[in-house]
Amino acid sequence: MPDMGQRYWAFISYSHADSRWANRLHRQLEGFSVPRRLVGHPTPVGPAPKRFRPIFKDLEELGASSDLSERLRSALAQSAYLIVICSPAATRSKWVDEEIRQFKALHGKERVLAVIVDGEPFASDHPDRADQECLPEALRLHVEAGGSAEAVRFEPVAADLRPGKGGLRLAVLKLMSGMLAIDLGELVQRDNRRRHQQMLTLTTASVLAAVLFGGLAITAVVERDEAVAQRGQAEGLVEFMIGDLRKRLEPEGRLDALDAVGARALGYYAAQQSHGLDAASLGRRARVLHMLGEIRDRRGDLDAALGLFEQASRSTGQLLAEQPNDPQRIFEQAQSDYWVGYIALRRGQDDAALRQYQDYRRLADRLVKIDPNNAGWLAELDYANLDTGVVLLDQGRSDAAAQAFERALAIGLDVARRAPADRDHQFDLGQNYAWLAAAEYHRGRLDAALADRMAERAVYTRLIAQAPSDESAVLSLAINRYTVGQILLTKSQVRLAIESLLASKADLDRLMASAPDDTEYKDRAADALLLLGQARLQSDDLDGALAVAGQARDLAESLVRKNPTVADWQGPCLGGARALLVEIDAARARSPAAQKAALEPAMAEASRLMALSRSGPPDMAEADAAAEAALLAGDHASLDGRPDQARPLWASAQGILQRAGAANLPPSDRSRTLLRELGFRLSLLHPPTGPVLTGPPFAPQPRPASGVGLVDYRW
Repeated sequence: MPDMGQRYWAFISYSHADSRWANRLHRQLEGFSVPRRLVGHPTPVGPAPKRFRPIFKDLEELGASSDLSERLRSALAQSAYLIVICSPAATRSKWVDEEIRQFKALHGKERVLAVIVDGEPFASDHPDRADQECLPEALRLHVEAGGSAEAVRFEPVAADLRPGKGGLRLAVLKLMSGMLAIDLGELVQRDNRRRHQQMLTLTTASVLAAVLFGGLAITAVVERDEAVAQRGQAEGLVEFMIGDLRKRLEPEGRLDALDAVGARALGYYAAQQSHGLDAASLGRRARVLHMLGEIRDRRGDLDAALGLFEQASRSTGQLLAEQPNDPQRIFEQAQSDYWVGYIALRRGQDDAALRQYQDYRRLADRLVKIDPNNAGWLAELDYANLDTGVVLLDQGRSDAAAQAFERALAIGLDVARRAPADRDHQFDLGQNYAWLAAAEYHRGRLDAALADRMAERAVYTRLIAQAPSDESAVLSLAINRYTVGQILLTKSQVRLAIESLLASKADLDRLMASAPDDTEYKDRAADALLLLGQARLQSDDLDGALAVAGQARDLAESLVRKNPTVADWQGPCLGGARALLVEIDAARARSPAAQKAALEPAMAEASRLMALSRSGPPDMAEADAAAEAALLAGDHASLDGRPDQARPLWASAQGILQRAGAANLPPSDRSRTLLRELGFRLSLLHPPTGPVLTGPPFAPQPRPASGVGLVDYRW
């Protein structure tokens, strides 16, 4: 934290038209690692930290008030620096101008920094270009102690994010040089040296691959013996790339480097087609396709991923037909079955996914029968049982899913016991506990679920202690923390739930900053934020709930823009965030008329989500999102005096939840809460008013004699 009694390193002031830039800048600034030799370096506000955290960024649209809120005034007073995102929209915002005036009056002009994203500085000096002015008046003029602006030009330290001006990294470095009080050139040199050092080891292998593959183009014209030798060298290099090199690059989030070496390998195989590929080469080529497909999936391109997985499957299927008892051929086809099923599951095509996973399990059974002591084949049977259980759980068949997960856990414990030093087998054991916990939760066995989650957490904690850069373990620990938060929330332990969810959010923020293209991190972060928003709503922290729900919506919208075919992103992710925002707005309302206005966006969202829910098999998360939006839409119709439209919406929502198996979940689970709330509405023919009752007998509140009352949405 900065010295001088301040809470924030910086306050980001921006027009909400520039919120995209504010979000990007906030992530980059909080994720920036100060070069090690500069940590502790004296700055005007105290010793330089390892990271400039926290940085304040307001998430709310300011209303029609004539003054800044007390919360914003307090944040300005407690911030060491002010960072203004400058654009024509910012110059038109009275709030940006007021924030600058107040900050300058409190702290002076020296600690005001600017980032230009659009427009021109001092364009207002020329009347014909005044509409292009990007510097708010309070920024480009001196401000006196009382907050009034003098007619004297002031040129702030400004980074520039306009096209052709150096990009985001340089802009962040310029801001950091201002806060660190060091020369920009020195900071750029230090940052470049650090980044170069980090990348040197990773890129060396990639360059080697490129050089060797380039040299292999001559194999068509060299002596046969030399060609055979070079081919053997190339195949060994491919094995290294899809084995050891992948293990080194993947934990660092280096999808780009993996993509590049994979493309090189496919280019090599394309050049070798005329010479013919033996079975071993075709098998390696399929494994390269699997790797590239996985990268496409992590970037959100499911169409390209499926194309690569299906191409691999055709190749592995042909090899298996020719050598039906060869364990390597069985293994390769099993991997193809898994990946094709995985894409089907991602798209909400549960039946297709289950067929693929059952084929995968049959092949894994064959491998274990061939060699019962092979730890690798046992691990494949473990995975196949897990994947089958995942689909069964998705279909609401929690008892059958639990049986599949228990089979997987028994295998996982055996394999982990045999190889206590094998990181992958230990990690797999954590996953076994995780999925069994999910099934126990859906069966209403909360204590058993929590115990399994704690056993899972112990596995990841050990792995991270051994290798802090193990991003798979860090991600899994973050997921573990938000699922524990869900269990605690269901047990009505809201304070403990919020603590666990905040820890999960912090882990996921770091992962997203390290790999901005990785959609899995964003997907998981949206899940954690939704749970955190619900917990804050239940604890009556409406401002906090609104902030995190807005972040969840922004993440969900970015994922849907990336690929609109992913059912989870369209439904539980985006739909859940939008419904939660509507609930929070309705909970903040102070009159039935205000609640009705707050609920209006639910009408369109309910229509979209109900259509999405009808297009696929029952899915609990998708059903929750659709039912929640339909409940809120029904409330809007009821408050608008249209009970004939409200009842069908509530009935449809109830039906969706019942088909997905909500009645089998624990009484305090979100899905059961929705089902209970819908029952109130259908029995009363209007939303229940007054405080929410969370224990038996769940008696709904009567409508006041006046016929009006506030609905409580703090479920």
